[in-house]
Amino acid sequence: MKRRAWLFVVLIAGPAAAQIDLDMAPVGAAELQQRFNRSANSFGDSSSSGLVTVSELSIPAKARKEFDRALESLRKQDLKSALEQLNKAVSIYPAFPGAYNNLGVVYARLGDAVCERQALEKAIELNDHFALAYLNWARMSLANSDFRDAEAALSKVFKLDPSDPMATVLLAYSEFMQGHFEEAVATSGRAHRLEKPHAFAHRVAARALEKEAQWDRAVAELETCLKEDPNGPLSASVRRELEIVQGARSAPPQ
Repeated sequence: MKRRAWLFVVLIAGPAAAQIDLDMAPVGAAELQQRFNRSANSFGDSSSSGLVTVSELSIPAKARKEFDRALESLRKQDLKSALEQLNKAVSIYPAFPGAYNNLGVVYARLGDAVCERQALEKAIELNDHFALAYLNWARMSLANSDFRDAEAALSKVFKLDPSDPMATVLLAYSEFMQGHFEEAVATSGRAHRLEKPHAFAHRVAARALEKEAQWDRAVAELETCLKEDPNGPLSASVRRELEIVQGARSAPPQ
């Protein structure tokens, strides 16, 4: 069955449910990552790609050189060379959490889930305050629909860096997918208050509120979603959902 470009199952109960279009069926984590500039083709600093740069003076110059060469290879989309260079970096300096984090990113792009997990485990083992490694771990967990594991990792990111909007939005999503609706709404609100609010956070909140038949609040969240991203790829779907929720709000009690 062909996947559709949205993230949620149908959640609205009652007479309006039958009106929901199938283009709101769930898809995997790839679309989620693309939504936040995290696709396999997006790459830059740690805030856009999951990669980390390095300047620690304690790391040997040879290891730093291989690490930097790997970053350049990734800019050229040369994953094979990046993999070789990062493995050289950790062979020179085994206690190199940034290199293991970036290995995790490379393995993810290569589709090697086993090595991705091993690399991220090593990065966290070497530095248990490494927020970006936890964020990448959460991405991996989302790809496997392991929302409980993703929530645990994202909660650690949030404690380490409460200002990270990406982690906050993904945390809200993970909470929602486990049925933690009040928490998802609260976390979505925190995401909105950060420097760069994501329209997606309001749709997460709207779906949680719809699940609890809080129609007025759901309408407000959907309207904010459209205000923040009026012409986005999902704006038509959000408008359809808004019509459905408005209808549910005005329907007489059953």
